[in-house]
Amino acid sequence: MVCSIPLILIIVTPQTNIDCTGNAMCVKGKITEILDGGTILVDGTQIRLTLISIPELEFSKQKEFVEKICPIGSDVLVDEDDGQVGSSYDMIVGKVFCKGIMLNEEILKEGIGGINSIQCSQSEFKDELWVKNYGC
Repeated sequence: MVCSIPLILIIVTPQTNIDCTGNAMCVKGKITEILDGGTILVDGTQIRLTLISIPELEFSKQKEFVEKICPIGSDVLVDEDDGQVGSSYDMIVGKVFCKGIMLNEEILKEGIGGINSIQCSQSEFKDELWVKNYGC
């Protein structure tokens, strides 16, 4: 008697069905410049990574990290933080997704940035696991 066991193939791919939440802007475009590890330009619009605090001495290290994950020309989706609309510096503050990866969370995981706890109480994302895991 011959028994055959079916072969099951599991393929893991980055999340591709990422979409914006809340009521603020949802921006899709290409990275045109990386200013530092927490600020990029998307089609010329300045984007600040929400809830990320960057030690000044780490700017170049974070910039290199961002360039490695999301080089200039990469497609991104920016989910503007409903709690930080109308930033005082005329920029969009939000979560940035690139190649199925949330850049904000990756900076925290890498340890080259921390949570900006001052913004925690007003952020749309304050109850998300990636924020709570790092002290918000």
